[in-house]
Amino acid sequence: MKKHLFMSLLAIVLLFPSAAALVQGQTASGDEKISAGTAEENRIRAFRAKDIVGSRVINLEGHQIGTIANLVIDIDTGLIMYAALDFGGFLGFRDKLFAVPWQSLAAVPTEGLFILDQSKATLQKAPGFDKNNWPDIGDRQWHADISRFYKRQVPLRRPYAAYRRYPPEERYHEPNPFYPGYATSPYPGLGWDPYREIFDPKTIATVTGKIVRIEYYEQIRLMLYTDAKKPVMVDLGPTGFFESQGKIMKRGDQVTVTGSMVTIDDTPIMVATTIQVGNEELHLRDNDGYPVWIGWKKIQ
Repeated sequence: MKKHLFMSLLAIVLLFPSAAALVQGQTASGDEKISAGTAEENRIRAFRAKDIVGSRVINLEGHQIGTIANLVIDIDTGLIMYAALDFGGFLGFRDKLFAVPWQSLAAVPTEGLFILDQSKATLQKAPGFDKNNWPDIGDRQWHADISRFYKRQVPLRRPYAAYRRYPPEERYHEPNPFYPGYATSPYPGLGWDPYREIFDPKTIATVTGKIVRIEYYEQIRLMLYTDAKKPVMVDLGPTGFFESQGKIMKRGDQVTVTGSMVTIDDTPIMVATTIQVGNEELHLRDNDGYPVWIGWKKIQ
């Protein structure tokens, strides 16, 4: 019964292009790969489900960890909830699949691959299930456990009727009207930096690459795919600070970022000191990790 339900969901994506158009990070093969530059900016990143299934997946260390074996769809919203990953022997997992929240994947269409924002150490503890014995994918507790492991919550902009179906602890709150993207105090980030204590001047490095994912939470977080064909997760700083500077970034921008490489909960991340987009450079922290937004003023 569960398997039949899943195959029915997958059929919906294949039959109705409008559902596939909601995919937020697809990849394709052959002639359907998106070209770089202006052409990419003018395209909708919509692909058929069959072009996503089978795509390669790498982790934050750049290791190829497997492929996308299947997709799980929320038929109330048409959104992809999970990708079922086949690790193909990575870490010794051969007969299991791993449900990963769709928001944890970042697409690199020109390379035909996805980046999973997890390290090898984290994936060693990932919950999986037998390929021939799927769990009840509609079970709310199972959904909550998966989201908690990958540190993901219900997407912020769900249709309200669907949003209300989730318990309050699984929802995002509405963003603060003065600082879009925030979910806490009226002045989030002011005089505070979650990475100040772990910033390490000895690990400062510089990378250049393209933004393949950008997330606005209390901090702006980027996923870069570098010119050296490596993934790098970057934390820039409070969203409100960037708004105060009038800085706007988007997926597809080519950027150069300098920062300290640190590890948080087994996850490698760059804590940025500067970011350069085109000819503009924005300073975020000094080389000791002290944030420039402590003073919260417009940088001239």
